[in-house]
Amino acid sequence: MEDKITLEWKNDNRGGFYIHRDNKPIAELEFELEDGVIDAYHTGVRPEFEGQGIAARLVDELASFAREHSYTIIPSCPYISAKFRRAPEKFNDLWHR
Repeated sequence: MEDKITLEWKNDNRGGFYIHRDNKPIAELEFELEDGVIDAYHTGVRPEFEGQGIAARLVDELASFAREHSYTIIPSCPYISAKFRRAPEKFNDLWHR
């Protein structure tokens, strides 16, 4: 079982990172991008895959994407906001305040 992380765009400014296992979607992190600012508003993991660090992998992927493109992030999703607050040394450079 190998996970595949993909970035998919719904239109010019809405997109998401998705994890597929065995070609089935198991997790998503959705966001809106405007003027160099990412509003990360939703993270979800199918219940049978919770507690395996999958959502954290999506947040790390988002952070890498933001750094690569010099974007900042508004962590609107409660999960992402908690990750930012718990590890400011890891995310402070990205946090749009």
